[in-house]
Amino acid sequence: MYNKTLEKGVIGMERIITYDEIPVSKGQSIYFRMETDPKLYISLVSKGYQIVKNIIYADESTTYVTGRRQDYKRTTPEGYKEYIDSKIQDYFKARKIVKPTSVKFSVQDLIEHKYKLPFVLKNENQNGGREKFLIQTEDDYESLICACEFLLEKNLTVLLQLPEDDPRVRINYNRYLNLNFSVQDYIPTPSMYNTTIRLLTSPSDDLLYGALKYKMPVKEMDDTTLLGYLLHEIYPLSTPSIVSNTLSGGSNILLGEDNYSDFERELLNKHGISSKNFESLVETTKAAHREFNSELGIICGFDYIYDYEKDQWYLLEYHSRPMLGDYSKRQGIAYGTKEERLEAEGRIRATALTKTLKKTR
Repeated sequence: MYNKTLEKGVIGMERIITYDEIPVSKGQSIYFRMETDPKLYISLVSKGYQIVKNIIYADESTTYVTGRRQDYKRTTPEGYKEYIDSKIQDYFKARKIVKPTSVKFSVQDLIEHKYKLPFVLKNENQNGGREKFLIQTEDDYESLICACEFLLEKNLTVLLQLPEDDPRVRINYNRYLNLNFSVQDYIPTPSMYNTTIRLLTSPSDDLLYGALKYKMPVKEMDDTTLLGYLLHEIYPLSTPSIVSNTLSGGSNILLGEDNYSDFERELLNKHGISSKNFESLVETTKAAHREFNSELGIICGFDYIYDYEKDQWYLLEYHSRPMLGDYSKRQGIAYGTKEERLEAEGRIRATALTKTLKKTR
């Protein structure tokens, strides 16, 4: 079932395709939900492709693809994504799982008004913990104001010794800060570590993988961006951790194992992993993937954070193309090189599709 050469259209490997790029030959069937992109659906039918609109009619020769994710009400991929995000968040909200309260960041509001401390300043367009800062004290707040004013006043050529033709000098930092950033409530986790939970699911009602990720708060250097550089070198933050409500790196405790160390068992217990609250979280996650299988894809990683003061789980984000290193390691699949990661992703998606086909027949 799995094609090790990973040619276009390998079973289980979703592909975002355009109107001019069809990954399979005519006569082969394609699993495709019309609601995802009706214009592309009509285009495929007109070119003679066999369209499988319901996954129960797919078989091992069927290629699973994803359109550009826009429906007749939205004309851009961004608009469709916003529409779907709203539907998915409403689904979780109805089940008392919400995202941490978040508002759009405004430099003017930062200076003239007051965001409630502590809070997380995060660039919504950055991944892996980059440009996510914990603002915890009054000194941190003042440092953030100074860093933003520095960027707005275009002092880059002087202090950072950048040449005038450097692209970073020409950035409209007012637009950069006000459009990309949000202010999010800080969620205290139940230990000395920063922690999150990753659940990897498929539409087959399976939990493919679950792990508690943890990381010791450390003074990390986010010097890959100018704002990160300023908040470390020029106007340093006092908090020992600048990454919150997300986790980059760290260690993992796999869920469902038989042998835990005393440390691992204690940390899991602090998060109520064996409680009915957590069981409900898992069931809600699997049900959400069933409900939104066309939008989320054949696998999806959901990230949660636990507020021990309120005994409440929050949904941080979800990824239809999550990192799969932990799951691969558990399955004994190599995940080191780019080629190995591509092969691992194909195998995992093929496995998820097989599980889904078996359970929908």
